[in-house]
Amino acid sequence: MILEEVLEELRGAGGGRVARAVVGLGYTIVVMEDGSAGLSHTPTEDAAHECENNPMAGRVAGAAWEDVARLAMSDHPVLSALGVAALNAAASRLAAGYARGDLMDHLRVRRGDRVCMVGYVPAIARGAREAGAEVTVFEFRPVDDPGYRPWWASEVLMGRCDVAVLSGATLVNKTLDRLLELSSRARIRAIVGPTTVMAPGTFSRHGVDLLAGTRVLDADLASRIIAEGGGTRTLYSAGAAEKVVAVLR
Repeated sequence: MILEEVLEELRGAGGGRVARAVVGLGYTIVVMEDGSAGLSHTPTEDAAHECENNPMAGRVAGAAWEDVARLAMSDHPVLSALGVAALNAAASRLAAGYARGDLMDHLRVRRGDRVCMVGYVPAIARGAREAGAEVTVFEFRPVDDPGYRPWWASEVLMGRCDVAVLSGATLVNKTLDRLLELSSRARIRAIVGPTTVMAPGTFSRHGVDLLAGTRVLDADLASRIIAEGGGTRTLYSAGAAEKVVAVLR
């Protein structure tokens, strides 16, 4: 599993104990004692929607980084989100060398390209179409986009794509490994979104060209926004986080 390789890559940057964790409606954040922090998509679509959705509630703060980071491999949706957020907290300690900016600043879409997106990002879909590409969007739930297809159609259609844009949330729901297999013929493959773990060594080995993630700048403010149900729009506009991009190939 790619997540196991990511953990091994980031082990040197990890360490310390968790100061706090917040599982919000849209995102999960893990903040370490040194102030470093990482985000993850909260998979509410997979959660049980019961009164007890986190079996580790009350025990995450104070836990060792690696113990929480290993939860990324869990099949429990909330535990997996906490683990990926912990991985991102470690990756944030290395993020100073990455360029600030948006994926579309680096995604070399050509006229006539077939662009496949797993996870709908309207700005990327719009930018790709403006460049003359055909865009197909795979999502768990229907979205208001002419290229929408159900998520399982990726098994049939992903192999014909020239450009594959994969949501970092695929790390949480454990579909990334398969999606990288399906998109192996694509000219460009990118992983995008706040859940994207900036682990260039691992993803370079798996043929990923671009990582477009998020660095938390103000852990206190980001935690408050997430606890109050906010998402990326507020995180960025409030200055709590910024977009970062790593060009791998």
